Parts: sequence; structure tokens; C-alpha cells
Amino acid sequence: MTSIALMEAKQWADDLLDAECQGRKDKEKRIRFSLARKLGIPESYLFRLQYKTNTMNDVRGSVYRALMIAHQAYQRACEANEAAAEADKAERLKLKAARHAADLERASARLGTVAAQDRAAEREEA
Repeated sequence: MTSIALMEAKQWADDLLDAECQGRKDKEKRIRFSLARKLGIPESYLFRLQYKTNTMNDVRGSVYRALMIAHQAYQRACEANEAAAEADKAERLKLKAARHAADLERASARLGTVAAQDRAAEREEA
């Protein structure tokens, strides 16, 4: 039977490995190596968490803590990124609405019989 801490550590490691991947040509070993260096834990432990959790009973406290802290930092970065994206979207929609209102104002100034008479008078003068 596996512990809850082990299952959490496996999930955090999987999430962090997915986040570390930069493209489709990345090799798993390179990703594990890079993440292990960032977290300060052995690469072999990440390999065990990825492929051999069924043989493990528990997870070391230092590895659990490193994964937890890194996962929390990753979650905060994701939330900040989402907030920035929402702010950019709101700004873009606000600018689009202002541009649309200005276009409608210009278009309505050129509609109607007065505008048609003005254009006809301009043609006669030319």
C-alpha cells in the first residue's frame, strides 16, 4: 500500500516535469536532469517517482518538501500568468469598444439627407 505523501509527490513531480518540458524534441532524461538540479534532489529519485512508485512505500521528507515548495511556486506563477492574461484581455476589449464607438460616431455623422446634400454640393463645385 502506498502512502498519500508518495502519491502527492508523484503528482507534483509529474506536473513539474510537464512544466519543464520545452518542446517535442526534449528527452525525458534531460528534463529529469534539469528539474533535479533545480530542486536539489537526485535524478534517480525523480525516475523512481515517475516509473517505480508501485515498488515504493514512502517518500523521503527532503524530496517531499522540495517538490511541494516547487509545485506551490509553479502554481503561483500560473495564477499570476492567468491574472495578467485576463487583464490584457480586459484592456483589449476596452480598447476595441472605444474604437467601435468612435467608428459608429464617424459613420453616423455621414448618414442622412444632410450628408448626402453636402456630398452633392461638393461634386457640383468640382
